[in-house]
Amino acid sequence: MSLRLLGGNWNGCFVSVPSMRVASLILGIVLTLWTVLAVVQAMLIPSGPGPLITRVVSRCIRVIAYAPLTMIRTYSRQNKWLAGVAPISLLIQLVVYITILIFTTGLIVYGTTDLSLLNSFYQSGSTLTTLGIVEPVNVASTITTFIAAFLGLVIIAIFVGYLMAIYGALVSRESQMARLSILAGEPAWGPQILARGHVLGLPANQAPRYTDWINWTCDVRLNQRVNPILSDFRSTAELRHWVITMLAVMDATALRIAFEPDNVDPNAVQLLVECGVTLSVLDGTTQHAHNWAKQDEIHRAIKSGGQSPTDAGLSSDEWHAGISALQLVDYPLPPDLDAARSRFLNLRHIYVEQTYAFAKQLHAVPAPWSGTRNPAVDTIWPEIARGQEKL
Repeated sequence: MSLRLLGGNWNGCFVSVPSMRVASLILGIVLTLWTVLAVVQAMLIPSGPGPLITRVVSRCIRVIAYAPLTMIRTYSRQNKWLAGVAPISLLIQLVVYITILIFTTGLIVYGTTDLSLLNSFYQSGSTLTTLGIVEPVNVASTITTFIAAFLGLVIIAIFVGYLMAIYGALVSRESQMARLSILAGEPAWGPQILARGHVLGLPANQAPRYTDWINWTCDVRLNQRVNPILSDFRSTAELRHWVITMLAVMDATALRIAFEPDNVDPNAVQLLVECGVTLSVLDGTTQHAHNWAKQDEIHRAIKSGGQSPTDAGLSSDEWHAGISALQLVDYPLPPDLDAARSRFLNLRHIYVEQTYAFAKQLHAVPAPWSGTRNPAVDTIWPEIARGQEKL
């Protein structure tokens, strides 16, 4: 018995049905192993950018979700729309993996039985989803059925554990951001951290608390490097976003260094280094979590004077808005604001490009000093602290 390929009179282009079933069996085994390894890499032992399937699904969902943003006029509605990107992406990943396994185990069933291809997929789907509505027809298909049923249960269990890990990392990221909101405002803004810290009478190293934010930054780098889908999860608060919070903490730290260049806390430098390295690792610029060059850049910026960099993402009006916010609470500003501005912009130049790129890519809340969005939305300002509130 034979099957003519491609039709017509093709000499020698005949493949016997048994040969097709053997090829189907081999292909099915190889693809099943590849899919299981992809699931393990994506959900059980995640590392790096993840397998191709995960990256393709995430990118497609993101492109589809971001396309209609131009028709949504307010950031509030845009944020609600984008809140579904990460959860839907996770669910579709599960569906895609299950669908691929139904196909691959169906090829194995086809290669070990006399069933038609359609009936083989029917038996595979029945087995993998643990419905059990189709009985195996021989010993080989029985073994395949047991293995497929086991894989179906294992993948669901792995997915549930993966969701729990994602949830734990998300809670860890958000809880620290929520604690900062009393200082940074919502959306977070660097000058407000200094202003509100001054109103509350906090020591310099407590607004922000450098060691806490060094730890938070390292956690963000690790968790989002291991599970890239975390970057797409929106905050539970509409005016809160991890990119904007990181930017506000860096700006507040850079401002304090620029105002007091002769009394720099080593932890402040380390915080800027950790944030800069985290941004580089997350955008793929570097794979190294310890980049000493960042520290050298920061020390050069601290010692810099005179001319500022051509682009630090901050206009003159934006700078004066930040200084005005500090003057409202009688914050002790340095006598030479021009030199302080130069130092600040040189420090900010180190991290601003990557931060603005993340803010635009993830459509973060349009906070002050955070660049533009696509589509453009109006800047949202936090509540401004005032002098009469000082304790």
